Amino acid sequence: MKRNWILVFLLASVLIVASACGDADAEGDADGGDSEKKVTLKLAVSQPTTHTLNTEAYQPFMERVEELTDGQVKFDYYPAEQLGKVSDIFDLTSTGVADIGLYMSPYYPSKMPLTNGIMTMPGAYETSYEGTMAYHELTKQEPMLERDFLSHGVRSLVSLAVPVYEYWTTGKEIKVPQDFKGLKVRVSGDLATQAMSDLGASPINITVAEMYEALERGVIDSVGLYAASMNDYGMGELVKYGTSGIAFGGTGIGLVVNEKVFQGLPENVQEALVQAGDEVSESYAKFFDEYNLTVIDDFKDLGIEVHELTDDERAEWQKFYEELGEKWLKEKNDPDLNETIEAFKEKVEQYK
Repeated sequence: MKRNWILVFLLASVLIVASACGDADAEGDADGGDSEKKVTLKLAVSQPTTHTLNTEAYQPFMERVEELTDGQVKFDYYPAEQLGKVSDIFDLTSTGVADIGLYMSPYYPSKMPLTNGIMTMPGAYETSYEGTMAYHELTKQEPMLERDFLSHGVRSLVSLAVPVYEYWTTGKEIKVPQDFKGLKVRVSGDLATQAMSDLGASPINITVAEMYEALERGVIDSVGLYAASMNDYGMGELVKYGTSGIAFGGTGIGLVVNEKVFQGLPENVQEALVQAGDEVSESYAKFFDEYNLTVIDDFKDLGIEVHELTDDERAEWQKFYEELGEKWLKEKNDPDLNETIEAFKEKVEQYK
C-alpha cells in the first residue's frame, strides 16, 4: 500500500511540473519575468528559402530578435510548408503547433474580416509602404486587435500590405472593366469573386502554389497579383499582358505569435519580438515597392506588354470600384468594418 502511495505522489509531481512548462522550449524558471531564460521558438512559413520574403523579412526578423536578446532567443525555422500547408499555418500557430507562423489573410475570410476588408478594397492604398504602415498600426488597436488576432489566440508581430494587384493575362489585353468578360480569373477573397462575377468573368479560387500550373494548362486566363510575386513564382514566362493602374486591392500577410507563448516569455523577449516586427514591417515594405518596380521593368524587357491606364480608363475603373464597394459594404453590414476602412484610409494619408 505504501508503494502505491509513493507512485501516486510521483505521478502527481510529474503532472504538476509538466503543466508549469510553457509552449516554447525554454531553460530556467517558468516565470515570464526571467530575463536570463533561454528560449527556442518554432517559426513556420510557406515560402521557400529563395523567396524574397525569406531573405528580406523572415531571416532579418529572426536575426534581429537574436541580436536584441544577445542570443537568448533562438529559432527552429520551418520554411516551404515543412510544418504545414500555407492555408493551415495560422491555425497551427493558434493551436501552438508553431510558436510563430505566417498568415495570408485571403485564406481566413471569416477569421480576419477586418484585414480582408481593408486589403481587398480597391483604391484603399497605392504603395506597399503606405498600406503596410497604416495596417501595422491597426493590428495593435481595437477592433482589429481582438477580432482578427487575439480572439484566435495569436498576436501580430510583422504586418505587410503587399503591392496592389494588377492583372496579368495569357492572351487578352485588359484596359477597362468590360474586358474581363468571358475570362477565367484567379481571385483572392469574396470581394474579388463578386467583382469578377459582376464583370461576366469566371472567378476561380486557387492557392498561390497552384497558380503556375493552372496558368500553364489554361485552367485560368488571368491572375490578379503584384509583379514581384509573379516573378517569385516564375509566372512571368507564361503571360503576355499586364496592367498598371488598376490597383485592385491587395493582401495582408505577416507573422503572428501564439498569444499564450507570448505572455509566457520574459518581458525583454516580448519587447524584442515587437521591436523586430516593427522594424521588419517597415523595411520590407520599402523593399517591396522597389523590388516590384524593378520586376515590372524586367517584364517589359522580356516583351510583356504592360498597359498604363489612361485617365478615361481610370475613371471607368473608379466608377466600378465605388459601385462595387458600396454594394459589398451594405451586404456585410459590419460597423467594425466600416470603422476600420475609414481609419485605414486616414492612416494611409499620413504615410503618403
